[in-house]
Amino acid sequence: MAKERPGRARGEVTGGEPVVEVLTENGQSGRDGTLTVGMATYDDYDGVYFTVMSLLLYHPEAMRRCRLLLVDNHPSGPHAAAFARLARAVPGLRYVPYDRRVGTAARDRVFREADTEWVLCVDSHVQLHPGALDALLAHIDEDPDSGDLVQGPLVSEDADTVSTHWEPRWGQGMYGQWGSDPRGADPGAPAFEIGMQGLGVFACRTKAWPGLNPAFTGHGGEEGYLHEKFRRGGHFVRCLPALRWTHRFDGPRPAPATRTWYQRLRNYLIAHDELGLPADEALAHFAEFLGEDAVREGVARYRAERAHPFSAFDAVTCVCVEDRPERRDRLRARLDAWGVRPDRVHHQPAVTVSAGPLTARALAHRIAIREARIDGLTSVLVLEDDTVLLDGALWVLRRALAELGARPWSVLHLDGAAETASRVDGCHHLETVTDAADGRAVAYHRDVFTRLLDELPDTEAEMASWVERHTSVPAYLARCGLPDRYRTVPPVAAREDGLDLVADDLRDQFTR
Repeated sequence: MAKERPGRARGEVTGGEPVVEVLTENGQSGRDGTLTVGMATYDDYDGVYFTVMSLLLYHPEAMRRCRLLLVDNHPSGPHAAAFARLARAVPGLRYVPYDRRVGTAARDRVFREADTEWVLCVDSHVQLHPGALDALLAHIDEDPDSGDLVQGPLVSEDADTVSTHWEPRWGQGMYGQWGSDPRGADPGAPAFEIGMQGLGVFACRTKAWPGLNPAFTGHGGEEGYLHEKFRRGGHFVRCLPALRWTHRFDGPRPAPATRTWYQRLRNYLIAHDELGLPADEALAHFAEFLGEDAVREGVARYRAERAHPFSAFDAVTCVCVEDRPERRDRLRARLDAWGVRPDRVHHQPAVTVSAGPLTARALAHRIAIREARIDGLTSVLVLEDDTVLLDGALWVLRRALAELGARPWSVLHLDGAAETASRVDGCHHLETVTDAADGRAVAYHRDVFTRLLDELPDTEAEMASWVERHTSVPAYLARCGLPDRYRTVPPVAAREDGLDLVADDLRDQFTR
């Protein structure tokens, strides 16, 4: 039976209209921090409550060595306030609202937020059997530096059927069907190697986590893919028979809007592309399951998305400097019209400060960069909500990115004319930039994430003082000596009140 499980993070500055605190934690209560037990959830308070309570009630000694982490994948939803209250009530439970990637990819955030050597990721409607947590901790103690992926058998509601792994077979739009190895029948048996298993319960050393593709959305595609990534890293996938668990498959659980058959097919295509594997078997199964026309249409849609110039960036973050919903809606409509997938666009709430818009802008950019680093992204495109875009932006950006090619880059400006820029040799749509650009539309590469986060303050007071010295992030970028800064030619973005700075022959081509 196929599983379905949907799922901001630690933030220095809150903004917009948060439902609850950006981060809630109730101390660690003496926990030594060997293992984080984390879960990503989407509007499943009952599941979270009973999973957390079962850990505390039935694994009390083991939990002394564990910390609890809850990643809420729908922090604007009806369960968010209850999650925050639970985190305040339960010692050692940390609550992290996170909606930048919805679905299975939210599990990735569990590993990136964990502050322990190992992580056990569980679905928010899983019960661990007595002794399961003790057995995992003992396994960790025996080989604390292991890079293996550790899983355990699923025990069905009849308390008799034990499924130790997934067979690599397709069924009902899912790769992987439950199988049982006799070696898993005895909870006292040693761990043994398996090919793959469902991801209701899995553990690994935090530093060994290979990550989930940031383009994943919704559900499907992660089983088998993740296991292969561990093997390619020189590690094994093991079943620990004592790490037994039971999973609630049925019951009323709301599904994110992103859950469609197309997004599942898309995830499998993304996984195959990342791993360099042919997708023939997957396509044949979906053609049988959904029909050839649906698959043909889905593949064409997927290829068009991959070719879209905005796909060159792992994420698009739209930041609000002021609480102006009409600006946000206009920018969203523009991106929608251009075919940018809505799930790739995150609208970051306005940063609420009293120090003025320059401080708010700088803090907003810092938060966007920080989130991108935590998510392990290669790049993030930050668009401010007062940005207006060139009607021909897509073809300009496509050509500029083609010219950028495999060149190393730190920052790519899509906006504003810089005072000192020179055309890159052999390029028509790419300039090097050594002076200040506007900064309303700018992409940051991961090579500069850490440096910028180290140099940009994380509090309002410190940032206000920083702005007095440096004026703005774009002005700072011009003076801090970052290498490999580029700008598209012509600029494809401008600020709403700055079109007078755009060349005369392009000014009427920007859509307000």
